[in-house]
Amino acid sequence: DGLRFNTAIAKLIELNNALTPVVADRGGTPREIAEPLVAMLAPLAPHVAEELWERLGNTGRVSLAAFPVADPAWLTVDQVEIPVQVNGRVRTRLTVPVGADEEALRHIALSDDKVLAALAGAPPRKVVVVPGRLVNLVV
Repeated sequence: DGLRFNTAIAKLIELNNALTPVVADRGGTPREIAEPLVAMLAPLAPHVAEELWERLGNTGRVSLAAFPVADPAWLTVDQVEIPVQVNGRVRTRLTVPVGADEEALRHIALSDDKVLAALAGAPPRKVVVVPGRLVNLVV
């Protein structure tokens, strides 16, 4: 139950959907795309993956092939999206740097047009800032 195969399958479907237009433009699936895709499919659908692996002209088993390695450069996030609430209702979402402190988040939130419209000129009585999570303004 804890392996969450549906999440892995959903991500493979997203990858396939993103690759489909690229592959259609090139007139076929390049080997550098097909082999890692089959290798990622192997734990979820081993029999289909073995058949595809063989059709790609590989010898041996796909389960013994090198698995794609994640590039750490693509795993870092520079910005995060945080919701800004006014009286408990989300009024906007702001994209801010990951390391923004409370004062910077407060300043960014209070200078946003949608927040200013929701405040209607009234100064907030309380500003709750959870860095990297949310900004909540109480009028």
